[in-house]
Amino acid sequence: VANQVELPFFDKNLAGRGLGGIPALTFTDHAEAPAFSIMKKIDVFKDCLMWKTRLFDMHEILKAQPDTKYFAVVRPIDDGDAVLMGSMSRAQVDKIISILDPDGSKPETPVDLMDPELQRPADGSDPLIEGCPPHVSPSTLVREVYLIMKVAHGENIVYVTRDGCLLGSITFASLMNSKV
Repeated sequence: VANQVELPFFDKNLAGRGLGGIPALTFTDHAEAPAFSIMKKIDVFKDCLMWKTRLFDMHEILKAQPDTKYFAVVRPIDDGDAVLMGSMSRAQVDKIISILDPDGSKPETPVDLMDPELQRPADGSDPLIEGCPPHVSPSTLVREVYLIMKVAHGENIVYVTRDGCLLGSITFASLMNSKV
């Protein structure tokens, strides 16, 4: 109710710049928009890691996309699409590279990113890949994406999929900065 009288300072600043913020996700038509309308389209062959890859490919994706914080792990299928199988942060990709090839002398080393040891290390350390990343259908409402990110998962990224095939991603920053 207070937001309908006057927005808090942070939200007023965003609204003054035409950006969404939380009020846009609750009180506007923007909240009813489909996830497809705000997602960043992903080129599965350029922007993702294949589930069976090489250390060289992992290094190259880090170098080619210095601003990307999360990488989808996909399995290509016959029609040019790819099924979402997992997700890795930039730090997790870097850690796998440093564990498997600390001196950088074996870039052709094959890596199976669906290896259970990467998802649930025997030593009890943090997983190096998230095998079931949060994902939504293209028709999921923007406000529902927000709830998935903040309430259900506490995640900074949600993938948009259709029949398991990766279409795009929505980061928390892009969700909050969406134009209203």
